[in-house]
Amino acid sequence: MDIRPGSGEGLAAGRLVMTSSPFETGQAAGAAARTSAANNGVSTEIRVGLLCCLVLVLEGYDLGAMAFTLPALTDAWHLKPVAFTSALVAGSLGLFVGSFLCGMLGDRLGRKPVMMGAVALFGLTAFLTAMTRDPFWLSVTRFLTGLGIGGGIPTTIALLSDLARPGKQGGLVIASMCGVQIGNVLCGLAASRLIAHLGWQAVFILGGLMPLFILPVLALWLPETFTAQKQAGLASVPLLFKGRLARLTLILWLVNFLSLLTIYSVNSWLPSLLHSMGIVTSSAVLAASMFQMGGLAGCLTSAPLANRFGTENVVAVLLAIGGCFLILLGLAHGTAFLFAVLAFGAGLGISTGQVGINALSGAVYPKELRGTGAGWALGVGRMGNITGPLFGGLLLALGWHPGPILLLMAVPAFGLTSALLVLRQVRAHTSAASAPLTEQPA
Repeated sequence: MDIRPGSGEGLAAGRLVMTSSPFETGQAAGAAARTSAANNGVSTEIRVGLLCCLVLVLEGYDLGAMAFTLPALTDAWHLKPVAFTSALVAGSLGLFVGSFLCGMLGDRLGRKPVMMGAVALFGLTAFLTAMTRDPFWLSVTRFLTGLGIGGGIPTTIALLSDLARPGKQGGLVIASMCGVQIGNVLCGLAASRLIAHLGWQAVFILGGLMPLFILPVLALWLPETFTAQKQAGLASVPLLFKGRLARLTLILWLVNFLSLLTIYSVNSWLPSLLHSMGIVTSSAVLAASMFQMGGLAGCLTSAPLANRFGTENVVAVLLAIGGCFLILLGLAHGTAFLFAVLAFGAGLGISTGQVGINALSGAVYPKELRGTGAGWALGVGRMGNITGPLFGGLLLALGWHPGPILLLMAVPAFGLTSALLVLRQVRAHTSAASAPLTEQPA
């Protein structure tokens, strides 16, 4: 405060003028700058979260395209469903390789170019899929599509984790990951209309057009969050096992594998198991689809909970809930509506749990290893894509009844709950996730 005399005589004629000191002015300017930066950070989070969610919607669409067009393909090519096994396996192998490869490339080349390359790849190969005329070339195009889709997910996780404000990473990734379930549902709706009027090729043509249309949007509005040139030498798999990161990596690999094993076991066999339990085919398919709807509902509701209570805590509870609903499915006897409710509860826990595990892959590793760490965790988990359907098929071949199979499918969910609580303790006692991987020069 500054007191300056006025022009009159004496104190009566004086005038008090209050002015801010340089220190006070600096404080106000600093506070305004911090508020502006915070607002810009929130708006950037929202913009990038929506863009990443849109990319994942397109990935979810292409992930579901093969399953929804398979009945029409069998009729059009006059082949039995078993003839398309190679195409289904090729798609899973593409996901497997894409997760490993693009996760590391994201740490070497930057998140944005790798994400755009992945989107362009699965868009172009969707067009090529519509042009195939035999199972061999169908398998080739599905492998290439899997490469793009498998690469997009870990890159998305890394990009969102780079941008997230402290304490918001888990919720941001979980909310954006809803796109995969939304895309899968939209593909089913689109396929039911397009196949009847335009043939199975229309499903893949639409799946190719949408990614190519979004590329200019990504080029304009998606920021780069990673200076690849300075960090390229660090993006190496052995660094995932450096020091105390080794325990975090092994736990993440285990939970990804067990989670995807459970999800793909349920997705592959639940309709057939429900039909074997006395539910008519159409009702069994509808009831089983509630597993995906439960996952979508869980993603939408669990994001704020993860920010408030911690991702590991929320995901551990969700997986335990999903395991309980799977047990109830195995023990249930009743109407299709009851099975639909139980399947919804199982998806709410188990399918949402995998999205939360994806978020943890972005939170555990430092920025320079985030793409590699998320990619390899998902890549190892993709082994569950393959072993899950084989696991259920083996039990059926051995003569197991549907109820006991569902009870056994619930076991990994409780193992995952325990593993996530261990992961929480390990993270609480280590600073490896945020410590620099190289010594700073003196």
